[in-house]
Order: sequence, then structure tokens, then C-alpha cells
Amino acid sequence: MHGQSGSDKQEKKFIASAYQLRAAVATAVGVAAARAKMLADQEEREMELLMASVIETQLRKMQYKIKHFEELDSLMDQEYTAIQQMKGSLMNEWIKVLEHAFRAGVSLPRDELLTKLLLN
Repeated sequence: MHGQSGSDKQEKKFIASAYQLRAAVATAVGVAAARAKMLADQEEREMELLMASVIETQLRKMQYKIKHFEELDSLMDQEYTAIQQMKGSLMNEWIKVLEHAFRAGVSLPRDELLTKLLLN
């Protein structure tokens, strides 16, 4: 009987050790999983920050381009206005030349190009 109680104690110790080993393994796996989750969350936050930075940079570039095109548009409008004023001025000068020529009795040849310019 003495031998049997010793083997029962050893068996209980073995079972207790097995449970402790299982608990230790489960704890280690849980810690590793928690660490992996923490690292994954950290990496996700870093990726979000990087993407936000890239998007912000691209938006800034687009704003600069829009501003540049608005400046070009304004410049084109100014040039168009100046050209229209020059055209009007040239038309007035041409009319004065024609009036002066008619008053002087000079006959001018009919130039198709000039007629087209006057009509446009």
C-alpha cells in the first residue's frame, strides 16, 4: 500500500505539473497574441498617419496647381482685354484713315483681307 500511495502522489504531481505547464503555455500564447495585436494596432496607426500625410501633400500640390491655373486664367483674361482694346483702337484708326481718304477723294482698292478683318 505504501508503494501505491507513493505512485498516486507522483501521478498527482505529474498531473499538477501538466496543468501548470498547460497554464504556462496558455499564458505565454496569450501574452504573444496580445503583443502581436498591440504591434498590429501600432503599425495600423502608423500607416494611417503616413496615408494622411501623403493625402495632405497631394492636396497641397493640387491647391498650388489650382492657384497657378487661376493666375494663368487671370493673365489670359487681361491679355484678351488688352487685345480687344488694341483691336478697337486699330479699328478706330482704320476708320479715321478711311474717312480722311474719302474726304481727300482717294479711292482705295477693295481688299478682301481688310474686309474680313473689319467684319471679324
